[in-house]
Order: sequence, then structure tokens, then C-alpha cells
Amino acid sequence: MCLTDYFNSVFGITQDDNVVSLVIKLKRFTKVMSKNYQPGDRVIEKFQGRSGEVIKPKDNTLFTLRHAYIVRLDEQGTEEEILEKDLEVEHLTRSEIDTETTKLKNLVKEEANKISDKIAGKIVKELPEHLSYLQKALDSQEKSESENEYTYIEKEMERAFNSKLVEKNISLKKLKHCWKKSLK
Repeated sequence: MCLTDYFNSVFGITQDDNVVSLVIKLKRFTKVMSKNYQPGDRVIEKFQGRSGEVIKPKDNTLFTLRHAYIVRLDEQGTEEEILEKDLEVEHLTRSEIDTETTKLKNLVKEEANKISDKIAGKIVKELPEHLSYLQKALDSQEKSESENEYTYIEKEMERAFNSKLVEKNISLKKLKHCWKKSLK
């Protein structure tokens, strides 16, 4: 079997196919091979090491065989088109989980100083405790416990602080992705 015959059999190409049907068959094949990232998924660009959040798939035309996504990069805050082959799912290591948890604990202390003393005392005590619980749940791979702690932390931070602060916080997004996508 020659190489042409092999590709024809893999893609299901026959002599009766026209250009449009060939493109459709190739698109189907590449979709099967696709990772299908969803909006909100955390990804890392393989070669440059930049991390970010998938915003949406790039609008691919019928004749485009290369899948791309619009990704909002963490460091720059800019949105860039990145080819799917250059992306991989972000998986946090234990030390990265520790780092992101520490960043959130520091943020809680900073933001608590800006609000009234009555609320600040409770928040400074409770949120770091629950962040530690979340950290332990993520380390032990307990998905339901991670989800419970994350949900509590997110709601309390939204209640106590500016909701835009919570929406834009990269550390919180990374921890959410960690329990949502990484844990089985």
C-alpha cells in the first residue's frame, strides 16, 4: 500500500470526492483529534510558558484545518489567538497550589484592612482557614471537598469585597480550574 492509498483509507477519501467533500472529511478528522478547550479552561502555551484562560474558539472557516483559540493571557491581560497544537491544560503542582493559596491569603489581609473592623476580623480569621482547607483538599485530590471549600471562599469574598476583585483574581481562577478539571 502506497502512502496515498493509506491516507485515502484513513480519511475515507474516494475518487468521487470533490474539493468541498475532501475539506469536510479532513475537518471531521481534525475535530476528532481536537482537544476542544472550553471557555474558562486554563491553558499554558507550550513554547513560551505563558498561562491564560480560553475565551472562545477562533472562528475557523470551512477551509481552515488548524484549530486556534482566543486566550486571555495572565501577565499581559491581552487576548491572543493561539493554535491548539501550542496549548496544553494547566495542571498546578503542589507548590503552585501553595503559592496561589498564599497569594489569596495575602489579598484577604490587604482587602480586609480597607473595610470595617467588625467584618474585617471575621474575614481575616475565616477565609485563610478555609483557604488552608481548600489547599489540603486539593493536595489529597478530594474533588467534592475542594468544590465545597472553593464555593464557600468565593461567596464570602464576593460578599465581603468587590465582586470584580473576585472575578478578575487569577489565583482564584487557577484554584477553581484545579478542582474542576484536574481532579477526577
